[in-house]
Amino acid sequence: MKIAVIGKGKVGLELWGSLLEHHEVVLYGRDYPSEKEISADLILIAVTDAAVAEVAINFPNTLTAHTAGAVPMQPGPRSAVFYPLYSFSKEQRVHFKQVPLLLETASQGDRDVLEDVARDLSDAVYWIDSAQREKLHVAAVMVNNFTNHLYTLAEEYCDQRGLPFEVLHAIMLQGPSKAKELGPKIAQTGPAVRGDQGTINKHLQELGESDLAKLYQILTQSIQKHHG
Repeated sequence: MKIAVIGKGKVGLELWGSLLEHHEVVLYGRDYPSEKEISADLILIAVTDAAVAEVAINFPNTLTAHTAGAVPMQPGPRSAVFYPLYSFSKEQRVHFKQVPLLLETASQGDRDVLEDVARDLSDAVYWIDSAQREKLHVAAVMVNNFTNHLYTLAEEYCDQRGLPFEVLHAIMLQGPSKAKELGPKIAQTGPAVRGDQGTINKHLQELGESDLAKLYQILTQSIQKHHG
């Protein structure tokens, strides 16, 4: 197939590089040409969420899918969504085989085309509508962005106290695999689950009157509520 990818950010570059193994793919930046100059069977729009609508509106007659998790499918008979539910970083190459691809099309006739392209990349292909995808995006922020922010806070905490953050790497890796294997609720451990108020109090005393102490308390109370 002839595929055009619009967007030279993290997602666009990864899709372009991976799809090249299977299709004829051209990569465009935000200065993409007019519709008449793009000859493609499929256009993938990998731009910022705010720019999706202004780009998509230019291609009403071509199957055009955006890659945003929190943006609804755009109006138009050949609109679609091709959303990789994954965390993209320029410093890390993505291997799409196990990356979930969440698909949606306005036209029933475009489903097979979009699914064929998706399965060239991944074994995890799902048909998810815009409302479901936006809810999943909330959950994705929780499991990825929020947990990574906790890693950042823990690293800062260790640095400020001259502690080696690398000793936490093993338990950082263990957490996701345990949650996957056992289910997150069963995998939960720690003083909040045990009802160990003595340890919780010591931790809060160590954290003092800080924002980190408030966050520790909120998360502790949430764990206790779920495991009470």
